[in-house]
Amino acid sequence: MRIWHTLQRGYRALFRPREDAYTRELLHVLRHVPIFQHLPRRVLKTMLPYLHTRTYRRHEVIYFEGDPGLGLYIITRGTVRLLMEDEDGQFEELARLSEYDTCGHLALLGEFRRMETAQAATEVQVLGLFRPDLKLLLRRHPAVGAAILQAVARYVAARQVELVALLSNCTDRRQALIWLQEAGRRAEHRLPSLLSDR
Repeated sequence: MRIWHTLQRGYRALFRPREDAYTRELLHVLRHVPIFQHLPRRVLKTMLPYLHTRTYRRHEVIYFEGDPGLGLYIITRGTVRLLMEDEDGQFEELARLSEYDTCGHLALLGEFRRMETAQAATEVQVLGLFRPDLKLLLRRHPAVGAAILQAVARYVAARQVELVALLSNCTDRRQALIWLQEAGRRAEHRLPSLLSDR
């Protein structure tokens, strides 16, 4: 029996389709993205056909604050500035993102508007995973789609926990948790439109 299993493994290894360099590169990227790094290889491989490569020139805007969110961007090369427009119409830099960082993850979960402007600080290459593609992936590969959504939900939950910790530094923990509860109540009013499957 052991010989039979050894032969089966050898046969599968011999006739397994070889991955090309581009596939290996994409899998390498996904393995280094915090949201997806813990997903099994088979899940990451199933994701690949649903990813879109985009290149942006220096100073080109990837999306504007207030735009409808369509999907998640994974930075594979270059630097992205996250900006906020102040009352005078001037842009203030909130953060800089680089290789393996992501932005726009909330758009995978619903029709959220962008909370900041994302602009290429250098020439930038990104991988995009857009909500319509994720819906298609969910129909074709339900278990894989569910694993991706669960990974994004975990990431959002971890950010929420860290946000409360940061707010606690500005005020007391009780006030931070009150703000979190108030945010939850406000969000509940928006849930019906966010959960609709248009």
